Amino acid sequence: MDIKIRKATQADIKDIKTLLSFYYLDTGKVEKNLPEFIVAVLEKKTVGCACLDIGDIVELRSIAVLPAYRNKGMGSGLVDAVLTRAAELADAIYLRTTSPAFFEKKGFFRLPNEEKKLIWKECEQCDKYDICRQTLMKRVLR
Repeated sequence: MDIKIRKATQADIKDIKTLLSFYYLDTGKVEKNLPEFIVAVLEKKTVGCACLDIGDIVELRSIAVLPAYRNKGMGSGLVDAVLTRAAELADAIYLRTTSPAFFEKKGFFRLPNEEKKLIWKECEQCDKYDICRQTLMKRVLR
């Protein structure tokens, strides 16, 4: 399999939104964050994406791989590419995920759930906070 991971372009927006929608992930910030999106392409088909959100913290977000292409190293390749970029910008990277075991293999560790409210303002105001299934994780980069 010849997987190519590259920076996303304007032409990738529709494919990125399709990928994110498949997993019920937010598509509202794709255009704004496009410069930090990367995509995994196989035989001219976009099969995965990930984004480095640079704000008050550096966050890995919007990672998605089409189901038929999972467990083939694409997610791992996307995460590795984002981590390389993040290391240029910050000492640590955060994420919220429903797949913590995958990210533990990539060197992330779990943080207490209460810290979500300290790190993300939207978590503090979320009416689903008490039933949220997302695990807060962090990886030290340097």
